[in-house]
Amino acid sequence: MRILAVEDEVILLKHLTNRIHEALPEAEILAFDNTDDALSVLPGKEPDIAFLDIAIGDMNGVDLAKLIKAQHPCCDIVFCTGYSDYAAQAFDLGASDYLLKPITKEKIEHALSLLRQNNVRKLTEQGLYIRCFGEFEVFYHGEPVTSFTKRSKELLAYLVDKAGAVCTSADISNTIFRGSSDSYFRVVKKDLMKILSDIGQEDILINVWGKLGINREKVRCDYFDYLDGNPRAVNQYKGAYMLQYDWAQTTLLD
Repeated sequence: MRILAVEDEVILLKHLTNRIHEALPEAEILAFDNTDDALSVLPGKEPDIAFLDIAIGDMNGVDLAKLIKAQHPCCDIVFCTGYSDYAAQAFDLGASDYLLKPITKEKIEHALSLLRQNNVRKLTEQGLYIRCFGEFEVFYHGEPVTSFTKRSKELLAYLVDKAGAVCTSADISNTIFRGSSDSYFRVVKKDLMKILSDIGQEDILINVWGKLGINREKVRCDYFDYLDGNPRAVNQYKGAYMLQYDWAQTTLLD
């Protein structure tokens, strides 16, 4: 793991790197006391996590975080600062944590527990969880649901993409089944309902005559969390959404 640490007070930078090393003894730590040097290494060194002060010379730490995320979207951001004023702005950016000085090993460990990768793993460990960022996948008790047919999985993805809107069979068929017959839609719908029933999750569907939708209140999903403004979901999104489905690429997540 590669860690970027930026703090313009040399003594505090040393303290920060020592605490990071205590929490992550095997990590490679790139430590800088100015933003210019930190930015200069970014093209060739991709950090997994950036621990940033808020006041770093002439540059605001939030602005530095934006520059880091522009080059390395998967980098988790943790702010380490003596100021509480920027917390809301930091979480709006999708920061994983906001640590107030003095920084301790325990605070670093707490921040690590909140990182995007750990959040995704924990979310998928209990019940049904749907992941849309990256490739579309459905998990049940931490394991991918493998009983989907190609078309039943795509049908579920389409319903999730519509975020609770009830869709007609014609709309669904024209988009993902290339205008196939209504009987084909009914077969795929039946497959989907059976698969969900087998894991006790059939009630996530809104099923009315000739129409189908998802009950958002009964589904844990990164995309739904993103739409609700959840900061960690915002941080999870890296520009990739349901990559295996061409029709999904028209969904814009700004």
